[in-house]
Amino acid sequence: MQVLEIKPSISYLKKLRVIFTIIALIIAVSGFLFGLLVGIEHGPYVTSIVFIVFLIADLIWWIPAMVLAGLYYNSLSYEIQDDEVIVHVGIVTKSVKHVPYRTVTNITINRGILDRYMFNIGTLNIQTAGMSGTTGAEESLVGLANVQEVYDIVVQKLRLFRGGMTPTTTEVDIEPDASSRDVLNAILSEVKAIRQNTEK
Repeated sequence: MQVLEIKPSISYLKKLRVIFTIIALIIAVSGFLFGLLVGIEHGPYVTSIVFIVFLIADLIWWIPAMVLAGLYYNSLSYEIQDDEVIVHVGIVTKSVKHVPYRTVTNITINRGILDRYMFNIGTLNIQTAGMSGTTGAEESLVGLANVQEVYDIVVQKLRLFRGGMTPTTTEVDIEPDASSRDVLNAILSEVKAIRQNTEK
């Protein structure tokens, strides 16, 4: 069994940290503007206090978020096997998610504006029969620098897996031989006789 192990690109960690930093800056600017509004009525001293409170609260979540982003990034890894995709993730609680190819209904690539123009990464979404009719994916392989290559590999393995499965009667034409035909005709005659008896 061939196993391809993949880690997300370091650009994914940079993306997480940029997003957290943008949120922190928005909070800081909001705090400053709120401080100015309060300061109109209560003076510049109150403006400074409100801004400092917002800034401290901002730093209290932003610094841990930056550390946790690194830990989360380090916990991510993907395995592409001959019969399934496995996703490893988790900082405190480690999670191992198996997505068997027999349940896969759709595979898509998602690349947002930041992914395309700033970080050159993408996400491979794998949807399964259990998730049909919902908007989310069963599992997502995030932060892939070579997302198209990974997509091609998963699709190829999926086709090989499904090609190796025992075909169902809907996938092949079955032409019964003479003895099978005789048995089928006998069963049909018996069913017709039973139906005639039940109709009386």
